[in-house]
Amino acid sequence: MRVHNTVDTARRHLREVDPSALAHARKRLAETGIARLGFLLPHRVKRVLAAETLALLDHYRQWGELLPEGESPTRQQVDLTGSDVAAHTACIPQLYDCEPLRHSLSVIAAEPVLPCPEPERFHVSRRRHDDALGRWHWDAYAFTLVLVVECPPLAEGGFVQTVAHTCPDPYDTDVHRILTRNPIHSWELGPGDLYLLRTDTTLHRVHPFAHGRRTTVAMAFAARTERDAVGLLKGSTRAESQTVIA
Repeated sequence: MRVHNTVDTARRHLREVDPSALAHARKRLAETGIARLGFLLPHRVKRVLAAETLALLDHYRQWGELLPEGESPTRQQVDLTGSDVAAHTACIPQLYDCEPLRHSLSVIAAEPVLPCPEPERFHVSRRRHDDALGRWHWDAYAFTLVLVVECPPLAEGGFVQTVAHTCPDPYDTDVHRILTRNPIHSWELGPGDLYLLRTDTTLHRVHPFAHGRRTTVAMAFAARTERDAVGLLKGSTRAESQTVIA
């Protein structure tokens, strides 16, 4: 499917999404900090996004052209950010700019969902079972839309865990206290699943897994308050996400 046709298919689908599905997702996001959105994009669009992601990672694996200077292409953990993704994919950047998608996400979030600075809009990640353990953290921006491209079966681990309605405290970095005083929710997600996280107020991690690998493509969006606060309209950027414990 060509890029133009893929994005047009997404637009048509988004305009016909059942409002009751958006309302249910809005309630889930407000309650738990995460909403599964399998209904939001058709399967063929998600397949194109997954294919672009895998082709990008294959390009990385074969040539190492996307590695920072001095790093080896044999490194297992892979994190490719906005400039890498924009330079080597087509559908991912165009879908990010798709107004019907942003409108639907704003309905679910109950507030405007706004673009981040260009270098921080997209993120392709691949983790293998023997990479560093997933860390509990919050992200720099308010919302992250994630498509699961590959993941191990549930019995192996690799599921998402969240603690909603939390936020980092610069004066107390003991996240263990948050984990012991709040419910931890675990979410089974498989290849092709799409979900939205309220990442600035939801402590989250990927549970360690025993075998295989987990590959995702993520799109980060800002809330209006943080966009104004960090001057995104002038092109400034924010710091990396706040990782707090192993």
